[in-house]
Amino acid sequence: MHPNRDRRRESGAALLVAMMMLALMGLIGFASMDTVMRDRQMSGNTSLAQNALYAADAGVAASLDVLRTEITTTSLTPGDCLVGTVPTATLPNGTTYGPDSTVSVANQRICMLASAEPCLEDSSLELNFFNTVWNIRTEGQARAGTVARVGATAARCHAFD
Repeated sequence: MHPNRDRRRESGAALLVAMMMLALMGLIGFASMDTVMRDRQMSGNTSLAQNALYAADAGVAASLDVLRTEITTTSLTPGDCLVGTVPTATLPNGTTYGPDSTVSVANQRICMLASAEPCLEDSSLELNFFNTVWNIRTEGQARAGTVARVGATAARCHAFD
């Protein structure tokens, strides 16, 4: 056999194998980039959902603050609601909270579900304190439009005049 003839038959094989390996590595690189981009997008969406949930939770906290500070009349009975709706606000990170927009306007208020026995009497202030159960429905919204809703039931020893 002639050595030059064998070399001519092999002269393109190494280039072909190298090109196929480069193409395969390029496909693996693009697949990896796609996976990383999807993971980043999911992480961002999770962060937005978490911000919306925290904002809705802040709405519950603001509503509980209203319950702590408001003195209601003795004529308030289970099923009645406080005059105003759940508080609204915009937080420093741009998220907002307020009443749950999926319920009727009547249910966007802080409403008493039940009342029970007196929990404390303070004759010096001429107030009566009763155990009460309240319904609060809030909604938090992140800057990108992600929404989270929270429904809470709060028990409270509440002052009635």
